[in-house]
Amino acid sequence: MADILTQLQTCLDQLATQFYATLGYLTTYHDNAPTTPPPNVPDAAPALAKMAKNSSSPPVPAAVANKVGGAAVVAGNASPPLAPPQQPGAAPGTAPEGGDPNLPPAPDSPSTFASRQRELARDLIIKEQQIEYLISVLPGIGASEAEQESRIRELETELRDVEKERAAKVRELRKLRTRLEDVLGAVAVGIHGDGYSQN
Repeated sequence: MADILTQLQTCLDQLATQFYATLGYLTTYHDNAPTTPPPNVPDAAPALAKMAKNSSSPPVPAAVANKVGGAAVVAGNASPPLAPPQQPGAAPGTAPEGGDPNLPPAPDSPSTFASRQRELARDLIIKEQQIEYLISVLPGIGASEAEQESRIRELETELRDVEKERAAKVRELRKLRTRLEDVLGAVAVGIHGDGYSQN
C-alpha cells in the first residue's frame, strides 16, 4: 500500500481528471441556450424574482424555460427545438446514421442532463472528501511546531538506542560465528586431534 502522500497525489490527479471530464460533458451536451437574457428580449430568461425559492425540483435548462410559442427565443430569433433523445444503444457523442460526424452531438434531454450533473457533482464531492480525509491523517496535522520538534527529538533518541542494540547484536553474532567455526574445525579434525591413530 502506498504512503499517504502518494495516495494524496493520486487523488489530486484523479480530481483534476474529473474536473476536465465534467467540463467536457457540460460543454458537449448542454442545450446551448444563453445564460443571460439578450437586452432586446425582456422575457428571454426568468427573472430572479420569478424563480421559486428552495425548490427541490431539478434545474431546467434555459431553452426549455424560455419556450415562447413552441420555440425557444435566442437573441430575438427562434432557435430549433431540442433534438430528440438519442436512439437506444447509441453511444453518446456519436452521430446518428447518415449524419455528419463533424457536427457536435445532440444535447441531452433536460432530465438526463440534470441527473448527470448531479452524478458528476456527487463524484467530485466524494473525491474531495477522500482528499480531506488523507490530509487529516497526515502525521503532524493538529500538532504545533514545538510538539513536532519534540517528537522528532524523541524519535532520534529511539533511533540511537536501536542502533546501539543493533551494534551489540552484530558483536554477539561475530563471537558466536567464531565459536561455531572452532566447533566445526574440531569436528573436521576429529574429537581426539591429529595424533590419535586407530590400531
